[in-house]
Amino acid sequence: MPDDTELLGRTALFAGVSKRDLQHLAKAAHHMTFEPGAHLTNEDEVGVTFFVVMKGEADVSVGGQSRRRLRAGDYFGEMSIIDRSPRSAEVVAVTELECLVFTQWEFRPFLKDHPDVAWAVLESLVKRLREVEKTFLSQS
Repeated sequence: MPDDTELLGRTALFAGVSKRDLQHLAKAAHHMTFEPGAHLTNEDEVGVTFFVVMKGEADVSVGGQSRRRLRAGDYFGEMSIIDRSPRSAEVVAVTELECLVFTQWEFRPFLKDHPDVAWAVLESLVKRLREVEKTFLSQS
């Protein structure tokens, strides 16, 4: 079974991050398991955690409408801990869900000390923004 460092390295957000940096990040992670139906985030509540899905599935909804299904390698919660704003979506476990969870007070300093990881997060957020803009503009 792959260790946390390997699993983080397979996550799109951390692609290209050095093994050394991934090892540091893995040490800051908290392993958590959630039962089906567990609410991991609630829309419009301020969040202090960032999640990487290791096993299982969860649904993302906005305004009560299902938007996507998260699976191993997906992540969520990064926006709220970066800008300290309320969560933009609700995430609910569909199956038993295993995650690596990072708190704001651990992840933010890690990003400051590891600019390659911070850059990967920035690229991910820009990609997500472009997808939203493209969808919005195609509906106009």
